[in-house]
Formats: sequence, structure tokens, C-alpha cells
Amino acid sequence: MTLRHAILGLLSKWDATGYDIKKEFDDFMSIFWHSHLSQIYPELNKLETEELVTSRLIPQEGKPHKKVYSITDGGIEEITNWVGSPPEIPKIKDSFLMQVFFMDNISVDQVIFQLKYYQGVRQKRLDEMKLTVQEAWKSIKERQTMTPRLLMSSAVLRRGLEQEVQYIKWCEETIQLVEACKSLWDPDASLDSVLPFEEAKDLMEEYFNAAVGLEED
Repeated sequence: MTLRHAILGLLSKWDATGYDIKKEFDDFMSIFWHSHLSQIYPELNKLETEELVTSRLIPQEGKPHKKVYSITDGGIEEITNWVGSPPEIPKIKDSFLMQVFFMDNISVDQVIFQLKYYQGVRQKRLDEMKLTVQEAWKSIKERQTMTPRLLMSSAVLRRGLEQEVQYIKWCEETIQLVEACKSLWDPDASLDSVLPFEEAKDLMEEYFNAAVGLEED
């Protein structure tokens, strides 16, 4: 997904200022995309140059004029074509997984600390997302309305919740695995004497089976 498509998607249902768009990113869309005002306004300018959006100034007393953006027919065609195109498999960039990959360079106690700390970070994010879902659902019930946008955004919110739950579970299971294999970090012993392969094999099979299962030889 590109930022232009996110902006066009938001403007496809309502007119908005750059600040309104940023707020939508911060609230609901933060589950799958992040952006800053320094990125949003240049993109809006590009979209206006390409005649995919238009803008108008709304006077405000004692404040600078407010610039409100609207989508054009060309913009509707662009977002419709993009939404209907085959989806791309995302290219993942997860800095914490990169850290975990190289945690053989720190002590086992540091490894466990880092995993527990990050588990707490993801739990905090999950708690915040639960509040967002509760508030959104309360608003929907009060208005007693349901639209395709509300329905599909709810599906995205659920996927976001599941993702956090899975990450927290992964942290917990990885902590247990590391604790069971602490002796591997012993700098004074050879690999064979630190942890017998059969024991390591059983632990690894249990670890992977908890997620997807392993094919038996």
C-alpha cells in the first residue's frame, strides 16, 4: 500500500483536512500503517497536482484558513482500481525480530529481560487497542448505524487485536524456551556438553508444534 491510496481511501467517504487525515492514521489505521504530517501534506499536494483531489479554504475567525480536501472522479477511479487489484504480500521489517535473531551476542539474562520487556510493550498496545475497539463499538451502537466502511474497518481492528495476542504468546513461549536452554549460553562449555541434542530437539519440536506443527520424519 502507498500513502496516496490511504489518503484517497479516506477522502472517498468524507472531506478532510490534513490534520483530520493524520488523526485517522493515529486512531484506527495505526494497526497497519503509520504516517506523519510532514509526509501527508506533500502527498496531498501531489494528488492535487494530478487532479485526484481538490481543495478549498474555509475561513476561521482568529485562526488561519482551514484547507479541506475532496476527492475527484479521477481519485475515485484510482482508489477503486487499487482496492480491486491483487494484494501484495507485505515485506516485513520488524526491528525487534532482528534484535532477537542476534541475541546470541548478549547474556541469557539479558535475552530474557528483553523478551519480557517487549512482551509488556505489546501487552500495553493490546490494552490500548481494546479501548479503541470498545469506544468504536459504543459509538456504533449509539448511532445505530452500520456501513460497509464500519464493517470492514472492524475486520481490520480484529486482525490487529489477534496480531498483538499472537505476539504476546510468542514472547511468552520464547521466554520459556530460552529458560529451558539457558545452558547454551555457558561460555565455558562446548555445545555437546551444554545441552544434549535430543533434549534440544524435543524442546524445539514442542516450541514449533505450539504454533504450526512439524512434519514427522
